[in-house]
Amino acid sequence: MAESKSVIVTDKMQLADLCSKWNTLDALALDTEFIRTNTFYPKVGLLQVADTDSCYLIDPLGISDWSDFADLLVNQNVSIVLHSCSEDLGLLNTLLGVLPASLFDTQVAAAFLGLGFSLSYQALVSEVTGVVIPKGETRSDWLHRPLSNEQLLYAAADVRYLLEIHGFLKQSLEEKGFLNWFQSDCDLLIETAKTRDAEGLWDIYYKDISNAWRLNEKGLNYLQKLCYWREQIARQKNKPRSWIVKNTELFAISEHLSCSGELSVASLATAKHVDRRSLSRYGSAIIDTLQDETIQHAAIDSCMLNKPLSAGLRRKLKDCQKLVQEKAELLAIAPELLARKRQLIELVRTFNKHGQQNWPAELNSWRRAVLEPELQQIMTEGVE
Repeated sequence: MAESKSVIVTDKMQLADLCSKWNTLDALALDTEFIRTNTFYPKVGLLQVADTDSCYLIDPLGISDWSDFADLLVNQNVSIVLHSCSEDLGLLNTLLGVLPASLFDTQVAAAFLGLGFSLSYQALVSEVTGVVIPKGETRSDWLHRPLSNEQLLYAAADVRYLLEIHGFLKQSLEEKGFLNWFQSDCDLLIETAKTRDAEGLWDIYYKDISNAWRLNEKGLNYLQKLCYWREQIARQKNKPRSWIVKNTELFAISEHLSCSGELSVASLATAKHVDRRSLSRYGSAIIDTLQDETIQHAAIDSCMLNKPLSAGLRRKLKDCQKLVQEKAELLAIAPELLARKRQLIELVRTFNKHGQQNWPAELNSWRRAVLEPELQQIMTEGVE
C-alpha cells in the first residue's frame, strides 16, 4: 500500500460504514495501542486497521457501541492479520467480548519460515519489504488527546505493511507445506485467549510464584488460596496484582503461617519480607481467606512447580533439547517454535512422576507427531 494520509474514525456511523466494506474482504490488518501501567485491565487508546486502500485510526474514546466491529471480527470469511497477537487478543476480549474467528499472526508465520522466533514487526517489515520503521512512539500516552502527528504516523505504520507481509508469508507457508500447522497454532492462540481469564485457571496461579516448591503441603495450600484471592481483588479494584500483594509477599506469608501454627493477624504481623502497608490494608482479609473452607480449590500439582531438576532429569532434558534442535533443523523452523525449554521441563517432570507423557495443549498437535516417537524413547531410558 502506498503511504497516504490515514482516515480518522471517531463515531459509530463512520465505523459501521467501514465495517460493511471490510466484511467483504478476505483479510484485514489490525493493531491496537493501549496503556496498562496502573490498572489490571488495559485502557485502549487506539485501534488501527488497514485494507488495500488505506489505513484507518479508530478513536475508541468517542465510540461506545462496538457491535459492528465485533460482528466483523467473528466473520470467519475475513482473516484478521495481527503481529504478536497475544496482548491484542486480550484487549479485544476485554473491549468487545469477542475474538477473531479467523486469525493470521505474522510473527508465528515468520517462525515457521525460519525468519526467527519472536521476530519484531520492524524486523519483519524490513525483511519482507525493505522499509525501515522507527520505534519512536512505543511508550506514548495513547489516552492523551489530541494525538500528535508523530503518534498518528507511528500508529498507521504498525498496520500499513501487514497485508503485503500477509500475502508473502501465506504463499511461503503454502509452498513449504506448513499452512495447516500454522493455522492450528493460530487457532490455539484464540482458544488460549478465550480461557486466559477463566476463573478455573486461578487455582494454578501458585505455579508462577518463585520458590513455591520450597513450601510444605500446608504452605502450598495457603499460597494457592492467596493467589486466588489476590486475583479476585485485583480484578475488582482494577489494579495490577503487585499493587495488591507482591509475589514475594505471598510466598513469605504462606511460608510464615504454615510454620507458625497460628492463623491470626497477630502472627501475620511478625512475618518477614512483607510490606507493613500490605498487612495494614489486607491483613484481616488474608486471614479470613485462609480460614475460609467454602471454596473448593483444585488439587495441588507438584509437577507445575519450578523445582530444580535432579541430575538424571537434567540429562533427559538436555537430550530432549537436542532432539528438538535436530528436528527443527530438518524442518528449517525456529527450534523454539517446536518446543520451548519450559514445555520440555514439564514433560520430563510429568513423565518422571506418572510414567507417561502428559502433553500440554500447546504441544499436543503437530508437534506431538513430530516429537513423540523419539521423545518416548528418551523418557523411558533409565527412568528414575
